[in-house]
Amino acid sequence: MINYNLKSSVLAACALAIAGLSPAAAGTYTVIYNMSQYSSPATLVEGSPGVFYTSVDPPPGIVSVTKQGVLKALAMFQDPPDVIESGLVTAANGLLYSALSQFSTGEVFSVSSTAGSEHTYAQQSLGPGPLTGNLPDGHLFGLAWSYPTSSYSLARVSLNGTVTPFYQFPSTDRPGPPLYHADGKYYGTSTPLVNGQTAYFYRVSPSGALTKIATLPFSGDALAGGTGMLVQATDGNFYGIQPQSPGCAPANQHGAVYKLTPSGQFTILHDFGPCETVNSLIEGSDGRLWGTTLASNVVFSLTRSGTYKAEFQMTGFNGQCPCFLLQGSDGIIYGAAMAGGSTGNGAIFALDAGLPIPKPQAGVFSPSSGAVGTRVRIWGNSLFGASVEFNGVPAPGAANSGPNYVWVDVPAGATTGPITVTTPGGTVTTRGSFTVN
Repeated sequence: MINYNLKSSVLAACALAIAGLSPAAAGTYTVIYNMSQYSSPATLVEGSPGVFYTSVDPPPGIVSVTKQGVLKALAMFQDPPDVIESGLVTAANGLLYSALSQFSTGEVFSVSSTAGSEHTYAQQSLGPGPLTGNLPDGHLFGLAWSYPTSSYSLARVSLNGTVTPFYQFPSTDRPGPPLYHADGKYYGTSTPLVNGQTAYFYRVSPSGALTKIATLPFSGDALAGGTGMLVQATDGNFYGIQPQSPGCAPANQHGAVYKLTPSGQFTILHDFGPCETVNSLIEGSDGRLWGTTLASNVVFSLTRSGTYKAEFQMTGFNGQCPCFLLQGSDGIIYGAAMAGGSTGNGAIFALDAGLPIPKPQAGVFSPSSGAVGTRVRIWGNSLFGASVEFNGVPAPGAANSGPNYVWVDVPAGATTGPITVTTPGGTVTTRGSFTVN
């Protein structure tokens, strides 16, 4: 099974250099925490405002780091045999979930903000990893590796750790992390490890029906560059990373960021050349794409029309990529550098580029009807600090479970109508109406 945290296999790529690159610093770059006792921080997730969670290795474990630089070890696992195979995902029950592999079995585990709170669920022949995100119904989803068949599947994961596959890829395929779309389907890219075959863009229904939307003009492991291989942007398009072929021959496949329409129209947005690999890609609240590069160790921004800007070049002392980016609820870009920093063990950093606080997105709520006092779960994005109204009637006591879920009780005086969610980043109203019985 592939280690999706990319702990050691890609660190050597950072030794490359690109001549003549002299980016001007933009914004304020700060090292929040230099890793010392633990090393190689990976994918970040914001569990509560200003508190970030990540895996470390070795030893394999989970830590939290505040934006003020306070680290707390939450869970440590035995090394060997344990390998953390997934970034953390926040869940509707307030816990964070990830996955372990142990030679020929896998298991889901959860952890809270309290040290020693980890709980591992039943071992399975399906190794869940990487977990990609959460769903409106409270389940998690991602990829699962079958040890008996040596193949990947798209899978749903319950909060008791049960992995349920619903589409199995051919054993030759190496899929990237899937995305859940507002249309209720799953999208992603996959590459067959067969000579002459290139990647493809797919859509899979919840029942497991796959549609190949388009063949893509590149090959290579869909996860070779790090996180964010495919980003579903707010303009309705997808953006992704084209892997760079080994070596620097001009004829080799260049590292690049591409644009992909829902119908499969492919366009290179920015070509980074034959010697550069893009490691991470997210969409910021300013509508630009933000990412990192391995060879030049740069945090960059990229407009949807392809205008590139090197925002900050790390020196190694303040972080060495591979890096993993996340925009926090305060608008600041946060990142984990797997190496470098003052100790060489990696660093957690922040780049304040003056971006706005992310706007809330509220999609599905459940149940769709109920009496006053009914507990309602609202699913979306960027929902920290939410206040909620039912058809204009304020509901006191709204509570978050991570950035994707809000729990609230139907208030007295509520009438049938849409639900409005307001956060420090703005206001959003659901398309559907809640029916008050």
